[in-house]
Amino acid sequence: MAVGMDSDTNPAMKSILVIDDNENVRYIVTTVLRNFGFAVREATSGESAIQMVLAEKPDLIISDVRMPGMDGHHLLSAIRELQSTAAIPFILMTGSGSHDDFRRGMASGADDYLRKPFTPDDLIEAVLSRLIRQTDLEMEAYNQVNKMRAAVSDPPARESVHPLAGQLHGV
Repeated sequence: MAVGMDSDTNPAMKSILVIDDNENVRYIVTTVLRNFGFAVREATSGESAIQMVLAEKPDLIISDVRMPGMDGHHLLSAIRELQSTAAIPFILMTGSGSHDDFRRGMASGADDYLRKPFTPDDLIEAVLSRLIRQTDLEMEAYNQVNKMRAAVSDPPARESVHPLAGQLHGV
């Protein structure tokens, strides 16, 4: 069963969806994140996580790899396939120290990988680095759009794109 956001959360807080079938792991991860000031939602399976993501897009997703039903790799693939959710930063976490698991997660499009057990500092560092990177990408896109708008609205730029445009008005 999924647990919703706290009713007293600040809408300006970054929201994080934590998915793990292990209640103890979810409790520890969500407690650390809430204590650091994040709004946190929880899901116990990949299937319920997809419904939650579609209903209210989080700023970041942290998912266990090994879960019954839809595992973390399949959840990541499903999230990346949807245009509306493809850019959400995604951190996989697992108790497996396998290099193959790590490579599979990164090849699937994971933004980061946490090996259990990890410290609260490891968790916060991974979350902050992903959120900062996402903000940097959003700022870069915003700046590109502004440059394009300026180029389109600048009269000399329009004439260089359509050299006859200035002459046609005088005819």
